Amino acid sequence: GHRYETVLMDAKTGRVLAMEENRSFESTQLLLTKNLLSQSCVETVVVDMWKPFHKAIQTLFPAACLVIDKYHVVQKVTQALDQVRKRFPTLKKGRFALLKGYENLTEQQKQQLEGWLDEHDELALAYYLKESFRDFYQASDYDTAEELLDNWINEAKASPFRAYQEVARTLEKWKASILQYFLTPYTNGRIEGTNHKIKNIKRRAYGFRNIQRFRLRVFLECTGKTNEKQAA
Repeated sequence: GHRYETVLMDAKTGRVLAMEENRSFESTQLLLTKNLLSQSCVETVVVDMWKPFHKAIQTLFPAACLVIDKYHVVQKVTQALDQVRKRFPTLKKGRFALLKGYENLTEQQKQQLEGWLDEHDELALAYYLKESFRDFYQASDYDTAEELLDNWINEAKASPFRAYQEVARTLEKWKASILQYFLTPYTNGRIEGTNHKIKNIKRRAYGFRNIQRFRLRVFLECTGKTNEKQAA
């Protein structure tokens, strides 16, 4: 029952360039064809792991560097930990402490977390996998990052958790584009912020019956312009 809009944005400025209905290969190809002048103007594309996006990008811009946004990679890992957490009914309120970075917890939260990990060995292993993955994006160079990623994938595959095993296979599949971040370090941080703003626009209106009015509101609030042509 979902209806999707694909938003094209400038990775450097976070500026909304265009919007297109759906998120299929055909709609993404149309969006890129209509709004980008040539293959040569696109050097790097930052994207999540949605296959139709990748197919359209590789078809139109085969020479462009494809970077998997690190937020979406880390999200896969934290979601795996959350699946393990759900095995323990008493930890219903422990989600925040488990998923947040250890260094960002208060002393009281740290003590509570350590108590849970001491009590549940399986949870401790799942938490270790989540925390150890953070070392990957802190690597200083490509070779170190590749080694850390390979090691983590092997550990996740060997773990007793199906959720982590699935993440490991996903990261292995997208490994080249994930590691590309260490050569072209772009993220979709600004884009995710704008996506959040767009969702708030939709919520405030309790949805839009007219998609053109929705896009008009997005361009007005996110760019100060009233249409794609002015925003470009």
